Amino acid sequence: MKKFGIFFTCFLVIFAVSCKTAKKAQRVQKQIAKKDTAKIVLVTPNTQSIELDSLHDMLSELDKHQIKGYSTFSAKVKVDYQGTNNNGQATANIRMREDSIIWISLTGPFGIEGYRVMIQPDSILLMDKLHHTVLHKSIDYLQKILEIPISFNDLQNIIIGNPIFIQGPISSYKHTPHRWYVSIEGKIFKNFITVVDNNRKLILKHSLLQDSTIKQNRKCDITYSGYQLKDDKHFSETRKISISDKTNLEIKLQFKDYNFGLPLSFPFSIPKSYDWK
Repeated sequence: MKKFGIFFTCFLVIFAVSCKTAKKAQRVQKQIAKKDTAKIVLVTPNTQSIELDSLHDMLSELDKHQIKGYSTFSAKVKVDYQGTNNNGQATANIRMREDSIIWISLTGPFGIEGYRVMIQPDSILLMDKLHHTVLHKSIDYLQKILEIPISFNDLQNIIIGNPIFIQGPISSYKHTPHRWYVSIEGKIFKNFITVVDNNRKLILKHSLLQDSTIKQNRKCDITYSGYQLKDDKHFSETRKISISDKTNLEIKLQFKDYNFGLPLSFPFSIPKSYDWK
C-alpha cells in the first residue's frame, strides 16, 4: 500500500508530529522578539521569579482546560493540501469514542471514499477502497513510521485540538498583556507555544515543534484559530499546518458539523475479496 494513502488517511496524526527541526531555537526566539518589545527571559535551574511562577500556573491551567470527558466526538473536516509534488482537496469524516476508537473515512473531491481507518489503543486497520487492500498493524506501526513514541491518547488529543508535547522544563519565555510565548524542552520535541488569555479562558494559538536532537531534521508549524464555544468546550474550527521534512506540505483543516457526546456507530465491513497486508 502506498505511503500516500497511509499519509492522507492518518493525516491528523502526521500534521502534528511529522515535524522538521528549525535550524536553531534562537531563530524562533528572534522571530518572537520582533513582534513586540517585551523581554525574552532565559530560564536556568536557578531562575526564580513571580512571573515564572505565574507561567507554571498558566501551563497547569492550560492542561485543565483541555477538552476531556466528551465520551464521543464527530466532525466533517474539509482538507486543503498543497505539497511539493501534489495538491488538492479531500473530506474527512471523523468519529471517536474517548479512550477507545478513532474512525476516519476519507473521500476525494467527487465524493468517492478512498480510505477508511479504525485505530484502537492496540491496533490500526486501514482499508484502501481504491486498491481493495487492508492493512492490519499494531499501534507500534504508527510509532515506527513516524519515529515517535506516540500513544493512542496523543492521537485523540491531536484530533480534538488539545496541546501535546508540553511536558518538560521551560528554557525561555516572554510575557505580554494577555499572551505568553513559551519554549519547552521536551524529550522528543522542543515546543514553542503561544497561549492567549481570552476573557480569562486560556487558548492555544500556535505551536512550533522541532526535534530535541539534531539526529532528525523535522519541523511542524501549527496555527489554531476560529475558536467557538460548544457544549462548554472551546474548540478550534480552523487549523493551518506547515510541514517540512524531505518535502514541504501545507494543510488547512476546516472542522464543520462537529458534535460531542452523540451516539455513534463505527462501521468497518471488509469485503472478502480484499487482500490483507
